[in-house]
Amino acid sequence: MPAPIDKLAALASLRRELAGKVRSGTEFLAECERRDPEEATALAGLDAILGGGFKRGRLTEIHLPGPSRGGGLVLASLLARARQAGQYAILFDVGSGFSIESFPERDLESLLWVGCDSAAQAVSVWDVAARDDNFRWFLLDGRDCTPEDWRAVRPAQWQRIVGQMREREAVGVVFARGPVTAVAKDRLELFSLLGLDSLHQDREAIVASLRFRRVEGGAGEKAGRGEGGERRMAG
Repeated sequence: MPAPIDKLAALASLRRELAGKVRSGTEFLAECERRDPEEATALAGLDAILGGGFKRGRLTEIHLPGPSRGGGLVLASLLARARQAGQYAILFDVGSGFSIESFPERDLESLLWVGCDSAAQAVSVWDVAARDDNFRWFLLDGRDCTPEDWRAVRPAQWQRIVGQMREREAVGVVFARGPVTAVAKDRLELFSLLGLDSLHQDREAIVASLRFRRVEGGAGEKAGRGEGGERRMAG
């Protein structure tokens, strides 16, 4: 059995031979985080907590533990951001609750909507769509999914999706009631609660008032079904 000093010498020799392409997992992770470009969302509260915006090539979860949190407004803002940047977005809508009439028509021009029957189906379609170079925004609305629904998704699918997004520098966002997958690097909770008075407020003012915070938790711990199966409006 080779002595430890021999192993270190062999590794050092291999490093020199491969011109620095050999590195530890910790070094590789730090390098990836340094080079991950950011995609600003134009949502002040969200960009602030993310340090400038979503990291491309990274999966982010946005948790909405109940109704009237402003999830539709966030989704509408992201679609507007994609359109303004000349980028295509794809939405995997579990339960087909997307209310198209509440979104500006111009922001729908760069959107591909996919109605899905389950979380597993949505992730399977995403697994395929992530290989398409045309899309830079991948959005999954799983607010109607239960923890059991998310547990039906194979972890390997999430890992392939993140690998494809990193390769294409795409943004992936999952809207859910709680934690979904361990591969998500950022988990945020939208804790604003919109009352009836918001119906009479300016849309931009409501968006500016949305508040986010970072959360911790294992995949599938709290994800739940939306109360009453409410239709998801943009405002």
